[in-house]
Amino acid sequence: AALPTNRTLRIIDFGCGKAYLTFALYYYLKILKERDVEIIGLDLKEDVIQFCSKIAEDLQYDGLQFLRGDIADYTADYADMVVTLHACDTATDYALINAVSWNTKVILSVPCCQHELFSQIKSEVHQPMLKHGILKDRLTDGLRGLKLEACGYDVAMIEFTSLAHTARNIMIKAVKNANAGSSRAERAQRQYEALRDFYHVNPTIDQL
Repeated sequence: AALPTNRTLRIIDFGCGKAYLTFALYYYLKILKERDVEIIGLDLKEDVIQFCSKIAEDLQYDGLQFLRGDIADYTADYADMVVTLHACDTATDYALINAVSWNTKVILSVPCCQHELFSQIKSEVHQPMLKHGILKDRLTDGLRGLKLEACGYDVAMIEFTSLAHTARNIMIKAVKNANAGSSRAERAQRQYEALRDFYHVNPTIDQL
């Protein structure tokens, strides 16, 4: 319901890799749902881009395009939906930053390894717990979620696949809410700042 139905739908898949998700999205929306759709897959690896482009050409998926590029440097006019599947470390943050700057309606992001804040986190109270590095991952995603709420999104953290398949199984689902109200956004921003300052961290997502 959040996505437009009166024009071509534009989706960007940041860090698409071999593009299993990208092709699945195109098939679902274009072939099954008969939607006019344009999907761009972005990745750093030239061989991957060539490989995916050849498959798209063979399948005659004319609305599917693959580009080589860095998420942090990518520029575009807009996107109706942004997806990321296991974009490494701060690549997820830059994807979210791009999406918010375009006023993207729907963001689906599955973070990958999260190293940025590991060496920054400082808390005497929580140090006995945080010495186990695996527990630090959730702080990064918690801050991302609050920052998106501060930017007017309804945010949910979803377990999208079983832990038996991957430990990186949290999806950040963010849907733009034009009726969210400034008070809710301001409250989320205050919560974000309190959490950030308590742990003495300087996350990339703060650029929002």
